[in-house]
Amino acid sequence: MGTGMLADQVIVISGVGPGLGRKLALQCAEQGARLVLGARSGDFIASVAEEIVRNGEQAHAVPTDVSKAADCDHLITESVARFGRIDGLVNSAFRFETSRFEEADLGRWREAMDVACFGSLKLAQAALPHLKASRGSIVNVSTIGSRIGTEGSGGYNLSKAALNMATRQLARELGPDGIRVNGALMGWMAGEPLKQGFAARAAARGISPDVLERELMDTIPLRRIPTDDECAGAVIFLLSGLASACTGVLLDVNGGMFMAG
Repeated sequence: MGTGMLADQVIVISGVGPGLGRKLALQCAEQGARLVLGARSGDFIASVAEEIVRNGEQAHAVPTDVSKAADCDHLITESVARFGRIDGLVNSAFRFETSRFEEADLGRWREAMDVACFGSLKLAQAALPHLKASRGSIVNVSTIGSRIGTEGSGGYNLSKAALNMATRQLARELGPDGIRVNGALMGWMAGEPLKQGFAARAAARGISPDVLERELMDTIPLRRIPTDDECAGAVIFLLSGLASACTGVLLDVNGGMFMAG
């Protein structure tokens, strides 16, 4: 038997990328979980799985586009074939569409919805028989942008806002089966994606990235930008037995930048 908050659980994570997704996968493995990683970038998730295996844990990578129903079914089938069960599902896939509403191609906004919301729903539906058997849990990764909106990110924010309501709808319907469904709403996260974003924005304004970072930190009560490691910890909490009485929760993970009333 393994040790840790997720000892011997089988966790499926979609949308594993170089920021939060990778850190979450590594932390889940450290907490004793056996992992199945899904994302469109097959080479990247294979490298993350290899990193986990080198650390003495278990992981399997399955290239997956969650906007395709067949891929969702395949990810779940492969997970059960590999490890025999599913205890937790983390829906982290998204499509980031940057456009202001006035100029937006709404078809691309719809594509963002197909990934973040309907892709998550399809994965949950495919995993449902296995989650019923394990009385497992689902964690949907969302964003502070679904709370307050951010300029030029409407397609992404709307898709995650829909996912928030899906979280509560599924929590209501699946609770009698012992399945918990919660959401973690991430704010800004210190990591490589944010660093690259700062560099691009700073160059456009002709200022130092440090100035942008300070401007952002001044809007956060903790006066620092949470790390992707910290944000991953919130997801692990919701997956774990420590959150056994929590379902339908939308947990804000943003250093206090937004506080739900």
